[in-house]
Amino acid sequence: MRPHVPTDDVDTDMPKFDQSRAASRAVSRAASRATSPTARSTTVENIPTLLGRLPFRGDAAASMAIEGSCKSSQGKDDANAGYKFAETTARALYKATEEVAAARKAAEEAAIIIMEEGEIEEVDSSSAPDNDEEVEVVNLNSFKPPPRRDVCQLHWSLPSWEAVAGFTARLSANLSSRVVHASDSPCEQTTTSYTPDYISADVPEDTDDASSLGQSINNMGRKAPAAARRSLIDRVCNDLQSRLGLQYDSVRNQAEHVHALWESFVDRHRGPSVALHDLGKQLLRSQMEWWEKVWCPLTGTGVHECADPEHTADDVLLRDICLFLLLWGELGNLRFCPELGCFLFASARSYLAGPVFERKPEGAFLEEVVKPIFNVILFETFEPGLPPKFKFGKAPAPADACNYDDWNELFWDPFRIKRALKLQAKGGEQQTRLHTASRKASEVWTLLPDVDWLASLRDQKSHRELHSFLPLLVGFYRIWLLLSLSFAGLVLLRVNEPFANKGYLEWSALGLIAPSWLFLYHVGFQLLTPKISWKSRFACFFKLIAYMIPVATYALERFSAEQQILILGIGELPNSIAVALHTAASTMVLLLALSPSSQNLYDWRFYPSSFGQLGIPTALFWFSVFGAKVAFDYLVTPRLGFAIDKVWHMHALGDVRFWLVLPQLAVLILPAALSSFASLSFFEKIVIAVTGALRGIRILGGFKLCCYRRGIGLTHMPAKITHGVLHLPKQQQDATRYEATRWWNNMSDHELGAFVEIWNCMMTELRERDLISDAEMNTLSFESKEAVRHGRLPKVLDPLNVFDIRNILPVNQEARRRIVGLARAAQMRPLPPSTLRQCPSMTVLIPHYTETIRYDRDDLFTENGSAELLQFLVKYYSDEFRHFASRVRHLGGCDLWNAAPAASPANGAERNAQLVELNTELCKWASLRMQTLWRTIEGICLAYSKALSAVCKQQEPSLSQAECEELVRKKFQLVVAMQRYAKFSDPNCPAYDIRQAAAAEAILQTFGSWLSIAYIDEKDEPEGRRYYSCLVDSNCPRMTESQAGMREAKFTVELPGFPIMGHGKSDNQNCALIFTRGELLQAIDANQDAYFEASLFLPRALQEFTATCNGRRPGILGFREHIFSNVGIMGRIAADNEFAFGTVVQRTMDWPMGCRMHYGHPDIMDKIQMLQQGGVSKGTRGLNLSEDIFSGIDLMLRGGWTAYREYFHVGKGRDMGFMSVLSFTAKVSMGNGEQAITRQWMRMGLHLPLARLLGIFYVHVGWYLNQCFVTWSLQAFSFMAAYAALGKQVDIGIPSGAMQLTTSYFGSFYVGFMLASMLPLILEELIENGLRAALRSIASSVLALSPVFAAFQSKLMAHFFESTVHYGGAQYIPTGRGLATAHEPFAKLFRTFSATHFADGFELAVLIVFSSGTDYGMAFYMCIGLTIMSWTFAPFLFNPKQFATTSQVCKDFRDWARWMCKGAGKADESWVTWATELQAVRANSSIVWVLVPSARFLAAACSTALLLHLEPIPPFGLSIQQWFPLLQWIRSILVFLPPLAHFVLCFVLSPLELSCGIKPPYACMAVLAIALTCCELYFMQWQTASLAVVAFHKYMCVRFMLEAADDTVAHRLGGCLLRPLQRALSSWALSFRFVRDAVVGIILAVCCVAFAAIPGLANVHLWFLFRTNPGAKKKHDDKACLQENDCMLLEFFQEFAPQLAQHPLERP
Repeated sequence: MRPHVPTDDVDTDMPKFDQSRAASRAVSRAASRATSPTARSTTVENIPTLLGRLPFRGDAAASMAIEGSCKSSQGKDDANAGYKFAETTARALYKATEEVAAARKAAEEAAIIIMEEGEIEEVDSSSAPDNDEEVEVVNLNSFKPPPRRDVCQLHWSLPSWEAVAGFTARLSANLSSRVVHASDSPCEQTTTSYTPDYISADVPEDTDDASSLGQSINNMGRKAPAAARRSLIDRVCNDLQSRLGLQYDSVRNQAEHVHALWESFVDRHRGPSVALHDLGKQLLRSQMEWWEKVWCPLTGTGVHECADPEHTADDVLLRDICLFLLLWGELGNLRFCPELGCFLFASARSYLAGPVFERKPEGAFLEEVVKPIFNVILFETFEPGLPPKFKFGKAPAPADACNYDDWNELFWDPFRIKRALKLQAKGGEQQTRLHTASRKASEVWTLLPDVDWLASLRDQKSHRELHSFLPLLVGFYRIWLLLSLSFAGLVLLRVNEPFANKGYLEWSALGLIAPSWLFLYHVGFQLLTPKISWKSRFACFFKLIAYMIPVATYALERFSAEQQILILGIGELPNSIAVALHTAASTMVLLLALSPSSQNLYDWRFYPSSFGQLGIPTALFWFSVFGAKVAFDYLVTPRLGFAIDKVWHMHALGDVRFWLVLPQLAVLILPAALSSFASLSFFEKIVIAVTGALRGIRILGGFKLCCYRRGIGLTHMPAKITHGVLHLPKQQQDATRYEATRWWNNMSDHELGAFVEIWNCMMTELRERDLISDAEMNTLSFESKEAVRHGRLPKVLDPLNVFDIRNILPVNQEARRRIVGLARAAQMRPLPPSTLRQCPSMTVLIPHYTETIRYDRDDLFTENGSAELLQFLVKYYSDEFRHFASRVRHLGGCDLWNAAPAASPANGAERNAQLVELNTELCKWASLRMQTLWRTIEGICLAYSKALSAVCKQQEPSLSQAECEELVRKKFQLVVAMQRYAKFSDPNCPAYDIRQAAAAEAILQTFGSWLSIAYIDEKDEPEGRRYYSCLVDSNCPRMTESQAGMREAKFTVELPGFPIMGHGKSDNQNCALIFTRGELLQAIDANQDAYFEASLFLPRALQEFTATCNGRRPGILGFREHIFSNVGIMGRIAADNEFAFGTVVQRTMDWPMGCRMHYGHPDIMDKIQMLQQGGVSKGTRGLNLSEDIFSGIDLMLRGGWTAYREYFHVGKGRDMGFMSVLSFTAKVSMGNGEQAITRQWMRMGLHLPLARLLGIFYVHVGWYLNQCFVTWSLQAFSFMAAYAALGKQVDIGIPSGAMQLTTSYFGSFYVGFMLASMLPLILEELIENGLRAALRSIASSVLALSPVFAAFQSKLMAHFFESTVHYGGAQYIPTGRGLATAHEPFAKLFRTFSATHFADGFELAVLIVFSSGTDYGMAFYMCIGLTIMSWTFAPFLFNPKQFATTSQVCKDFRDWARWMCKGAGKADESWVTWATELQAVRANSSIVWVLVPSARFLAAACSTALLLHLEPIPPFGLSIQQWFPLLQWIRSILVFLPPLAHFVLCFVLSPLELSCGIKPPYACMAVLAIALTCCELYFMQWQTASLAVVAFHKYMCVRFMLEAADDTVAHRLGGCLLRPLQRALSSWALSFRFVRDAVVGIILAVCCVAFAAIPGLANVHLWFLFRTNPGAKKKHDDKACLQENDCMLLEFFQEFAPQLAQHPLERP
């Protein structure tokens, strides 16, 4: 037998040097036992073999020295032979190595390897000592590990070589005095018995030798204890900590992380080595690719040094994995720059491969490298302070300000890195570049602390986020080219007969569209990408020249048609050849323009390639969409062609000048073009609805789903669950014995028992949620599997009751939905069989800021009784409240219904305790019916853990309950990123909230076995404020004894600085991400829920990540959501919209469109891929307001892919009030507006195939841009109607054509808008809930005024998207997801929606007034009327208690009037302040865009042309003496100018206002504005034939001048010199705006008063909003009250909710 080393004496938690000394003593004991020469000889002979695995194996001198020393030591019998071997070896290495530090390390490694050989190698059993022989064993108890924080200091002060040699000599000399007697027999190591297929796992736990690590990994089987692998990880991490200067807690945390990931891979691989290689292949994919493409060219390192993880030694691979995660864990916000992390990883990797290792103190990496880089990033957009503040306030960062993406892309190109990174100048010397100073790759790491990061990272902007529509035009030019081409072709087809009267020239002009868009694209791309290489710029220039060939051929074609052209002086060029040349050139350029651009337009080395190929299903889908659109346009464009023909005919006859014809053509073409562009999205939604419905029928079961809803066909569910969900092995069945009507006879005992247990668990969960009563639970549950064998089973699963379906399913609709959902999911296509053990592990991450954790007594009760919230919940969930009352009846172990009276003194203390428990249960009951964090955590923890435990128990019945729970803990973890956890318990913090702190502590106490809380802490220290990312769990001790006291952190990782640089959520997730352990990540929101029966399919969902495509597993796996917040009319509308999007729309987006990315929070993401692309979200303030969508975008841009499944789902809560729903819509619209200008969307638009690009565009940014098209189309059609009606007075040729176009086009356009909004929901309701539900949905949508809300919401999206694209300034809007029952004041609604809706609604009404006198058909007026009503009156229709009483409405009106007339104050106190702040956002846009003609400028130009038709400008040829003709000429000129009298008055008063501070009331200024404008019109009517035309022109001029004045004032043009002009323009603009707002407000107030005066309307309105009528008395059997003899519950409700205890309630 081999000599045994009692390694139990070696404390693996010791520092490495103490472990080495302990190992030396242990090996000394082994050497003393090896008295036989044969044993010593065997030990010595194996030393040269070990040398081959040393990192310094190329050193021949060292090898020879060691081998010679070993041979010379053979035959010695003394116990110190092992130490002499080590000493001789160390001395030889010391002489053979030039570097002193390397000699220390080599000595330590060689000594440990030689000592370790006595434990590894076996010898002849004859050499073993007798049991009677006394064995000397060293007592190691005197070696105690130092304190935790002194570990790095110990490594920093390692002893010199002389000290090591002296220590070895003293230890050898005093060995005999340091021993104690051991037991008679050698201590044998106890190991677990393994199957013969696996290798025993003896792991040397006390060695630093890398080769020994690799051998240890290879020798471990899959069933080896996890502690062995953890020991390897700890040793590697501890070594990296001391060498790189990492934080102790961060190292411990990431060691757990590496271990958890490795164990997850081991469970589904043949052995630890294979698992480690698979983990490395996935985790280090980007790092290795970056190493090859960037690091090797940067440092001159050979590509061979960048080995594929599949062919890398185990020890090196484990070190690389640990190194990557250790560095990643300390980067803080730098994790948003993944390629910066690659640079640091490569630097550290090269450094560790070098000859010199410098021990560094704890935190050196953070202080010397991370913080300097972070400070540059922080102070780019933040000002120093506590905490730092955003430099630009609510304005966006300038286009040239760098962000995470810019600094990250610096590290995409080795040439940019060489030029950028500079060392700090010392002693006045010139700065040296890092590339020049580092001679070897291993020296880069040592020079990083000396880098001048401020100078290195300055001016590294690679993409300018310019707030304008230019990025949209550049990035998606192919879509605009396609739409322009189709619209122009249809117009030409309707205007001219093909090839008649030289019509081919007009058709040839279509070839100029592609060069025009290509010119815009190339010029815009050069403007937006300042860091593009000059080589690429020249290439783009020459490409642009080539793209202009169709322009030249078109000119050649026109000249050849008009005159003869000689070719080389020989002959004439026929027209057919010119046409052919132009056609060929145009076709070629068009094909090139529609094809994807190059993947790497920047000419950078590392440029991830996007995933996605043009597929036949995607192409067929878009052929269908475009076919429907072209057919629709073809049917309505004849009217447009007729109108254009007539206008052009007038110009051809010479009746009208060409420059006067252009406005008429614009008035005709622009509305049709805008509506044509917008209609594509409508047809896309229609085809999505049809395709998704057809696909849903196949996926969801079709007719079977209809049966499931009625309780029919559920008998097929047991077999499908046992085989398709639990993956139990199928029983071999005899075909002759198969019984279709007795399904339980076709199942084995194991299968039947598994289903019975699963089903009963589900019924128990339904009862605990109070969804079913006790009687229903007894009816629906199984007695036992033996009872099933005898035919006693629930009716719902009894095939004999197939025709008796009454009362089979529960009465509660939620319980019915969950049972049907289980049957629906069970019949879907199963995956290949797998077990829970083989599934990847998953972490659920829930971010939390200030959301309600749990309701308490103060939320549910007031001094006068129950609060309005509790009253509503009791009425809305009346059946569930009765079930709750029945359930809490037996709290405390006694029957509370028949308890003793409350006055009995004997039961007083017990009764009080029960009241407290009842109060807690009621708070939980209310919390589980609203959108609280408690509901989310309870749903996730209980549903996931119970479902996984049930699956595990059935799949591995041999496991004990503890082993089953341990396996589930390996696969499931929940982390709550509670950002303010520390502040909730700090009385000195403004965020101090004792209720939230108590709720957080209750969460830990209730769900602590599954849950941990990550939070951000901050501490003020002498060096400044430091920030930490911390983690606590239920095992952490409490800091204080109070209920709300914090717990001590398990891990405390210091951050480089202020972490909240974005909008909060992404930074919170980023700080908590380092504490997640799973391979996969589910980022759940704090308003979600989970269900037991759906969670049974979670293993199947996890197993999806084992499939690969293009060598990668899915990066994101999407699922559907169940919206449980359909409370009230707004909650139902929001739930319906989310339901349609989460099912039929996403189903089609997945296939055939192939454009689904990341939306819903049920999505499970591959965390390993997310780490390599910067995390699960992005954190740039403003640009990344919609932070989570970028995980899907980056995944696609980096070659990843996504999938969507419907067998698994979670619950989701949406907003339930009008203001909260629209606040969420505004936030998402602003987020998409910021997305539109990012580099990610521009690259998606340039690089993806056209078919896939269309899908991605129109379901993301394009959907919100399309709302702008809809709004612009409505305004353009209204303007055309007014223009054509006024044009009747002068024959301009467009009235009849415009009338026909408006009549035929507008109604169809509006119907298409409404159909696209409602059809997806209707079809999904049809296939899931049946025809009756679909018809009910249609009726409900109409009665709920869904078309009104859809029009209002569309306008809101358009406004915020357009405003954000123009001006930026996107801000996070906290919506609040509570029940909105409070009344919003009239003034607040006016302030909120005046700029977004009321003003544009007022303008539409004015345009309709100008169009009076012309009949445009009933459809036009109905659609416009509905739009105006939606834009102006919808907020009041959906506002609770809006029409309660006339006195309340009048009070609101008086408050609004005071707000309008007040001259100073805050925005909610003064109209002037509000109106001024409203226009301040214009200062965010560039002054260049002020000069670009706007839509209002075009409208003013068209009205001017119309007025010129009516009254041309007379020539000026009169002298000053002829004053009357001169006055007439001035009057004629004033007709064309905007109102000037009031502006002159404002200009005269501006010096007085500036000097004396006298500000006249704007109410008076508004009256003066109206009076002076009327005087101007009266003065001009002497010379005008139509006052309506003049008034129309004046109105258009005022609209344009208001916009120009606001831009002038916002940008302060002219500075102080033009300050009087700026003041005058401001006063003039505010005066006219006051008039408009006053008129709109008075009209709306009068309408509200009129509605409030209608008797009974208030109750109807309340029922309309909430479907409840608090004024009506309920029936006796529906009252949630108690009998008088139910003392305990009666006392409870009399104390907390006396109004609920007024009437008796029948016992359940």
